[in-house]
Amino acid sequence: MRRFRTVPACILLMGFLVAAVNGAEAEVSPGDVIDKSNWQQVEGLVPEPLLNWIKQGDSITIGELQYNPAEFYPSFSLDSLTANVGKYDVNEDDIIVDVKTGKLPEFILGLPFPKIELDDPKAGQKIMFNKYYYQYSFGNTRSAFLLKWIGRKRGFERSIKAEQSMLVLDGHPAAKEERRQDNELVLTSARVVHPPDVSGTNTLNWRYRDERQDFSHVYMPAIRRLRRMSPANRSDSFLGSDMCADDNWGYAGKVGAFDWKVVRKTEALMPFAFDQEVPVRIFVNDDGEWETEKTGREIILGYQKEGYQGAPWFGTSVIFVKRPAYVLECKSKDRYYNYGTQYLWVDAESYVPVYKVIHDRAGDYWKCVMGFIVALSSEDGKVRMVAPGGQMAVDDRSQHASVGLAGSTATGESSLFEAILDRNDFSLAGFLKLCK
Repeated sequence: MRRFRTVPACILLMGFLVAAVNGAEAEVSPGDVIDKSNWQQVEGLVPEPLLNWIKQGDSITIGELQYNPAEFYPSFSLDSLTANVGKYDVNEDDIIVDVKTGKLPEFILGLPFPKIELDDPKAGQKIMFNKYYYQYSFGNTRSAFLLKWIGRKRGFERSIKAEQSMLVLDGHPAAKEERRQDNELVLTSARVVHPPDVSGTNTLNWRYRDERQDFSHVYMPAIRRLRRMSPANRSDSFLGSDMCADDNWGYAGKVGAFDWKVVRKTEALMPFAFDQEVPVRIFVNDDGEWETEKTGREIILGYQKEGYQGAPWFGTSVIFVKRPAYVLECKSKDRYYNYGTQYLWVDAESYVPVYKVIHDRAGDYWKCVMGFIVALSSEDGKVRMVAPGGQMAVDDRSQHASVGLAGSTATGESSLFEAILDRNDFSLAGFLKLCK
């Protein structure tokens, strides 16, 4: 009898020991390297696809920042965190309205929704509006990016270089002086500059502040024609890559085009570009624009790192930092949209989306998008912002990925904020002139 009773006691003791070990493994510290031997340490802190990539051979390094991203707002945006509390709401059409008038405000400065209540049925939409208005706080922008095609077996296949410009008409002080012709919110143009077989493929997009859908056109050099795009085209592959237009910066469509639901607020491991413990410096150039310095640092992918045993597309030079995050469930209202349910992981302080887990319309997992965050700061620390430095879209079915790297993270060129742009370049006539 005594012998029989001691067995459960031993098992119970072993259970306590195992629980203690597992509890210790659940914590991560700066300098930890997580791979397939200890993947349990990050379970719950990253999306399931990233956890599976680690199990299959990728590895991540836990880092620590020497700055606080929660402070990386322009001064007027910091002021808005107090001034805009309770000032705006989202109506049944998913449009921002003034609480007092119930109408669309003439102008919004800074973040419209500084306080997010998780039980608010419109909390998801408000988080996404904050995402956009944080982006608009940079003012007009112009940058180059490199998009790479990479396969599991073949490695690097090809790349294209493109340039994008964005004219902001809300959310930034200078935008208040910019004329609006038809209640536009932001105007965007992009053009492919290399290689020659796709060079000249250009897009133009007008986004409105009201419920109207985007006005989008694409110029196809092969047929020398300008073609109008429908909202469903935003989920089509971009030039045969693993990304679509709406994958840019996590989600690039209209807030009202999707249904949104907050799943939870949690702690998550967010990737910061090229071991970025300190911000990249920005400075005022001769034209008065804010320009990123040429750091000489790039995001190193798996195929570029000798001896790396993981995927050839994986960003090996990033660090993963524990950050507060919102997890949103989202689904397009358009039944012709290529994606089904998606889950977006958004930094809870900078509102930069970092992960997007994508299912097909049948509900099966398809692919995952992971972004790389870059923090920017002036020498005196008075101008600071957090922005995407690139992202990779991994199609786990085809074992193929596309990696987009912005500005100095790959092209060796600076990105511009509060850029000087010509409003006429975003008209149809100006766009056609660019296409010739």
